[in-house]
Amino acid sequence: MIGCVPRWARMLIAVAAVGAAVQAQEGGRGRRGAAPGAGDVERGSRELNLLTEEFSAHLLEVQQRLKLEAGQQAAWEVFAARVQALMQDQMRGVAAASEHEDAPHRINRRVDVVRNRLAAMEEIADAASQLYALLTAEQRKLADELLPTTVPALYSGLSDLAHGPRPQPSRERESR
Repeated sequence: MIGCVPRWARMLIAVAAVGAAVQAQEGGRGRRGAAPGAGDVERGSRELNLLTEEFSAHLLEVQQRLKLEAGQQAAWEVFAARVQALMQDQMRGVAAASEHEDAPHRINRRVDVVRNRLAAMEEIADAASQLYALLTAEQRKLADELLPTTVPALYSGLSDLAHGPRPQPSRERESR
């Protein structure tokens, strides 16, 4: 089953899973509202390490499949460094809000995170364009397929959702 799921889809799923691991590390609630235990944090840490290794291996595989020439290597290194920086930023998650922080400040903090990550995505796009300009026609065909799989989905974190109130079922649903 895993073999038929495209690598980019697995990476996207893995990035989404980071949110759960980060949530556990930030003191989010586990199943049934229980606070996460040491095992949850350790498991989250292992998952983050595994994701980092898989992501690095994927970048290396793309680099090798592109068969970059010496004159293209510097542009690849810039691209890869920017992609890895965004991935690391996303894996760090979003700092937990102070219990005294009001709603506008919490929302603005999330906006800042997304704004910073958008800037990182724009830097990745610039680096990708510079790399792409150096590729041969054959390499570009392959890059069209592979380069997008190296860019993490823009993720702003779900940790605040874990701390907020759960929506109450509507009365209409209760009466059914």
